Amino acid sequence: MKFLLTLAAAGLIATAGAATVASAAPSTAPAGDYRADMAHTSVNFRLSHLGLSHFTARFTRLEAVIHFDPAHPADQSVTATIDANSLQTNYPEPTKLDFDAQIEKEFLETAKFPKIVFKSTKVEVTGARTARVIGDLTLHGVTKPVTLEATFNGGYKASGMDPMGNRIGFSAHGAFKRSDFGIKFGVPAPGTDFGVGDEIEVTIEGEFTMK
Repeated sequence: MKFLLTLAAAGLIATAGAATVASAAPSTAPAGDYRADMAHTSVNFRLSHLGLSHFTARFTRLEAVIHFDPAHPADQSVTATIDANSLQTNYPEPTKLDFDAQIEKEFLETAKFPKIVFKSTKVEVTGARTARVIGDLTLHGVTKPVTLEATFNGGYKASGMDPMGNRIGFSAHGAFKRSDFGIKFGVPAPGTDFGVGDEIEVTIEGEFTMK
């Protein structure tokens, strides 16, 4: 019920492939390998709950590297690894029930599958600031292709205002079915919304830096 990606994300990050964008995007950042700045990066996901609302949660720990090359955007790449034990929900009384840990155990089985990994395999430039990032998502011990729609938000070369060095930023989103990754508990029966939705929607906001 709670997992993404994305790396997908993460969606992977998810994730993170949104920096693979067209060379016309506004940026003075140089080419190179950039790492996620977790103070300014988020991986959120949501899914239907009983057909009444979209339950939303996030992962708080990940490592991601983008090979950024604005002169050759199709050659860019991203790899992201999410700590599956960093799930965070909005459960209001964690002292009474550790809901995050319950979901990690029952849905993600983090004791057996502690990492969620996204590795891009192809970048298709779709506009001056956009790209379609296709990659392999490994979740719950299963690897399947997923796609992220990414927007490059710009970048800056190192200056005295930013001690982290060169910086780039992106937004990305995508979706996939959790049942494709063997996570089927609570999926509604055909023709009904009563349960926990099968489709996971992933939203990524990220900044990456290079010294």
